[in-house]
Amino acid sequence: MTVDFRDLEIKGQTDNFGHIQVTNFSAFIKSIQSAGEKGAADEEIRNANEAVAKIVIATARVLANTKQEIKAARSLETASSIRQVQVRGGGKGVPYFGGANFGSYQNLPRLVKAKVKGRKRGRSTMVRDGESILKVAIKVEAQGYRGKGSSRVKLARTKSGGLHVIKGWNQFGEKGQARTPYRKGKDEFLYAAVTKEQSGIIEMYAKHMDKITNKAFPD
Repeated sequence: MTVDFRDLEIKGQTDNFGHIQVTNFSAFIKSIQSAGEKGAADEEIRNANEAVAKIVIATARVLANTKQEIKAARSLETASSIRQVQVRGGGKGVPYFGGANFGSYQNLPRLVKAKVKGRKRGRSTMVRDGESILKVAIKVEAQGYRGKGSSRVKLARTKSGGLHVIKGWNQFGEKGQARTPYRKGKDEFLYAAVTKEQSGIIEMYAKHMDKITNKAFPD
């Protein structure tokens, strides 16, 4: 079996936003598993993916800048499998992970949904530039909640009876500094780390794959 893991197809943020494709990886896994003990081969491959994930996490934490970004980056952990490298972040302790890493739409009005007994308050609905708040409100209230005993969605109202409108999301960024806007194909630290470490990721895969290949095919 001959698989050159240095001949990788690299797609960075411009083409596929932090995505790195390992060519022939599926064929490699099948060949290694058929050559030796499947459990041992799978463990070696998982170790390679874990090593790559750790490179990304370490760099992401360095790239994180504001207090929110730093805390969000600290929540990153590996969740790799045989087939792919995975890095996860966020959770209950850092519910703002997405905004901290990707930024957010700013100064856009949002319609707040009314609380419903037995349900958590629904997410607010964003009104995009050029849209009529009234038309969006009518469309939202024409929807229904899913499940048994479902009811129509209702929007929250002010004491005067007007729609409860808030603006957001402007909370992402250092206090007193310009807020981080959402930019398609850009982020602050996670995918940026993947792109920044492309060469290191290639070298790490090459190192681990050579080790796995030598074990499976010692001659």
